[in-house]
Amino acid sequence: MLVCGVDIGTTNLKVSIVDGTGVSRWTRSVPTPRNAPASSTAQVDASVLVSVIEALIIEGWAAVGKGKPLCAIATTGVGEDGVCIDRNLVPSGYAIPWHDRRAVGEAAEIRASSAASTRAGIQMEHTRTGAKWLWLRRNSPELLADRSLWIALTDYPSTVWTGRPFISETLASRTGCYDIGRREWIAELLQFCGAPELPDVLRAGDVVGTVRAGPLLSSGAVNGNTLVIAGGHDHPVAAAMIQRIDAKARVDSIGTANVVYGESVSFALDRFDRYLAFMTPVQAKRGVACLGVFEFASAVAGLKARDIDIRSVLALPKLPGAPCFHAKAQDLPADANARSILEMAGITARRMFDHMRWAGVPDADIYATGGWSRSQSLLELRASIFGVSVRVLSEQEPAVVGAALLAAEGLGETVDFTTGVTTQTVDPDPKWAEFYQDSYREAFGEDDRAATDNLDRSHVHDGQ
Repeated sequence: MLVCGVDIGTTNLKVSIVDGTGVSRWTRSVPTPRNAPASSTAQVDASVLVSVIEALIIEGWAAVGKGKPLCAIATTGVGEDGVCIDRNLVPSGYAIPWHDRRAVGEAAEIRASSAASTRAGIQMEHTRTGAKWLWLRRNSPELLADRSLWIALTDYPSTVWTGRPFISETLASRTGCYDIGRREWIAELLQFCGAPELPDVLRAGDVVGTVRAGPLLSSGAVNGNTLVIAGGHDHPVAAAMIQRIDAKARVDSIGTANVVYGESVSFALDRFDRYLAFMTPVQAKRGVACLGVFEFASAVAGLKARDIDIRSVLALPKLPGAPCFHAKAQDLPADANARSILEMAGITARRMFDHMRWAGVPDADIYATGGWSRSQSLLELRASIFGVSVRVLSEQEPAVVGAALLAAEGLGETVDFTTGVTTQTVDPDPKWAEFYQDSYREAFGEDDRAATDNLDRSHVHDGQ
């Protein structure tokens, strides 16, 4: 059995061909095609995106498929980007990237409205799809024409291949207009945002359909029995891969964007959290996923401007220098070294894990993933800041492989993922850990005591 996972990222596009043991037999990454690659607001032509994905799938299948068609395909990727399509599935415009700031004013207007609801799990920001809908209604209403449907960019290839429009549930929860407890749209928010018509919502692992026509079929990479399976947002899909090994795992995805993840069945959705967003989990039928995102690319860019290559620092067997404590990016000196920046990021991640605990996420093992998790010295630093050992998997592409595993499970196949993946444990440096623990308590002790005192553990979120 061979299945295919596709990861549509903001910067890169990955395709992986995975076998029945959950091991990737072929993976390739290329830049995500954009209409103006040098621009920070470069948009995506969804039709071009599909063509690039199809070419990659065919290349991978030709390399390892041995003439047998793929059994199933699933996609994962960016959470908020999307396009309106007509009844022929043709996009009416480009996909606006999630980080584009054109909807800042609309987001503020939505937050201040009576339609705003904590049931959405996330505050309306310019990054959310709902804010983009309102901006498009006011500035490009022709793109939201009658009888058109909104499709998340990550779901668009699957829609094209099967002819069935849909939206993955984890992507619906990133619009800012989806009740993640009741698992339904919030009608008042849809109306206020001027949302276009929306397709059916499918959970991760649901069968979308079979490939109808196109290059995948004509090349032999798929046949009429190849299933297309719903995937969803890349971070929870990656976490779900790790949770196949440890069901309660907390995840620390480390790169210039740091993402932490955990799941709770006891958060009441009665408030927003300044460190976390809440969304639907991939596998759990009850509860919510807690997602913390921290961008420290600007601090890393400052190092590059001073001719300091952070990759060379991460390659060292142990980070040089004595421990320091910077609670947030604003505390860093202008000439902060690489260690100080990495420490600040680790402390921010620990704050996110603390807020997860207060939202009901159990203190389970932390698994590191992402490009920077290959650095043993960084994992030792993280373990020292967290005060617990950190585990890391040998599989370094959890999102794209996680999508492939969803594809396999959509077939009804049980994949024994543990046979092909190993786990390594990295322990704290005892002296560093003592310093960070004392400094952390001094910086946040009162806040933490107040948060603990205010916990209402009697209110269990039951999805109602």
